[in-house]
Amino acid sequence: MLKKYLAPLLATAVLFGTGTHVLAANLLVNGSFEQSDCAGGCILDTPAKANAITGWTTFLSGAEYFNMPNAIGGSVAADGVMIVDLANYVYGNGGGIQQNFATTPGARYRLTFSAGNSRYASRSGDGVIQLKVAGQTATFNTPTAKGVAVEWSTLTYEFTAITAQTTLAFSNEQNPYANYAFIDNVIVERL
Repeated sequence: MLKKYLAPLLATAVLFGTGTHVLAANLLVNGSFEQSDCAGGCILDTPAKANAITGWTTFLSGAEYFNMPNAIGGSVAADGVMIVDLANYVYGNGGGIQQNFATTPGARYRLTFSAGNSRYASRSGDGVIQLKVAGQTATFNTPTAKGVAVEWSTLTYEFTAITAQTTLAFSNEQNPYANYAFIDNVIVERL
């Protein structure tokens, strides 16, 4: 009797277990920027604040880190509540954030991240995100915001690792008084 019911159940488990769609683990630490030394947000513009976001380090003039729903009413983060704005308004010479992670030379990886923008505080509603990873560079446009509420889009980029440790870097060098360059929900998966 048990065999009668157990055999179809095992067959079903085997069928589900052999699917080709497997969720890979994110190779990055804190890809949604929710863990930090800054409670509600801060300007990461000095060497002392360069490592304030767990797993990430700032470069150039740093970055802005804040709670999206609290900062721009009617807006949400792509994942969680905290986001990074690469267009650091304290300095006009660009901002960036980066993380090192383990890779296998010759292996393929997929980067997925959310880019956002807003017309809040008289900004243009568009911006640029510069990417550098595994010796490659790319430039992405944020979505063009139609109003104050932040608009997000999901962007992807595939790369081949060339070393056992890879640095992923995002930056923006636009006028921070005219543009935002929001990022959130950064994921790297091995293909």
